[in-house]
Amino acid sequence: MAMGHPVETCPTIGLNVKLVKKGGVQMKCWDIGGQAQYRSEWGRYTRGCDVIIYVVDANALHRLLEDRFHLTVLYVLAMCLSSELATTPLLVLANKIDLEPHISEPELIRELNLDYIVDNPWLVIPISALRLVNIDQVIQWLMKQSGKG
Repeated sequence: MAMGHPVETCPTIGLNVKLVKKGGVQMKCWDIGGQAQYRSEWGRYTRGCDVIIYVVDANALHRLLEDRFHLTVLYVLAMCLSSELATTPLLVLANKIDLEPHISEPELIRELNLDYIVDNPWLVIPISALRLVNIDQVIQWLMKQSGKG
């Protein structure tokens, strides 16, 4: 996504850090794997961040309960470690909307219990990272959160 053109990817194993520049905004992106052995590190990497981006496979409807659980754990763990996360914006990316079936935005909001997040600004953006669908919207939102959009 950061390259500006479609790139075939596989799930992150461990941690990747990338510097992305767009429109006078420089973003340091920490991509942390979602596998069980890396989830315990999520709280450590959310301290001091400006935005949390949580990516959900919109085509993997069978994993929504697990996604809800991990998002809840992330927020509970991170808020215990750092009260500043209580107001950190959350961007949920519903990836793979180019595949059918995929969950709709209202269904995802309901399934992840996002309406219960009241102290943090949050947004769901349905995307296809592979086909670059709505990627400009993601970048605009990130720039807005930085105060320079």
